[in-house]
Amino acid sequence: MSQKTEAGVAARAFRRGFRHVPTVVTVVLFEQPDPELPTGITIGSFVSLSLEPPLVCFNVMKSARMHDTAVAARNFVVHVLREDQNELSDRFAMPHYRRAEQLDGLTTVPGPFGYDILDNALVRFDCALEEVHDAGDHSMLVGCVLDVVEGEPGRPVVYHQRAYHAIGDRVADSTLEGDD
Repeated sequence: MSQKTEAGVAARAFRRGFRHVPTVVTVVLFEQPDPELPTGITIGSFVSLSLEPPLVCFNVMKSARMHDTAVAARNFVVHVLREDQNELSDRFAMPHYRRAEQLDGLTTVPGPFGYDILDNALVRFDCALEEVHDAGDHSMLVGCVLDVVEGEPGRPVVYHQRAYHAIGDRVADSTLEGDD
């Protein structure tokens, strides 16, 4: 039996339970004029929210160095990492890294909003920030997708049970119609 607090299950049990939920690994970049601060952050909470309008969302911990930059942003770029890019996840998760350390040695390209972005992600979502919601110890950012740029075909890296994984064999085709 798990421990409960006034607000719900204890944080440790919550974390342990969510280790069973695989998440796609993304790196979100923002404009960062201060070279002493990071320009991006690794996010595991990226999801689609709405088709009309095309909305996505993700969460940023309020104590993260990127929090203030993220919630003040006018736009952002979400890079879905491919299975051979897991080292980028670790790099952008380092809270003490500055912009130069995050981008050092990486191939970047000019992005749609005037700052450099990562080259060769599996897919990239260029977004305008629509809303920011208070969500406990996180802020939830909602963005309108302005463009989707697909990279070379591949498989995403996912995070599961505190490790990176590639998606394996297909179990079955979907029976849903209308998935493009």
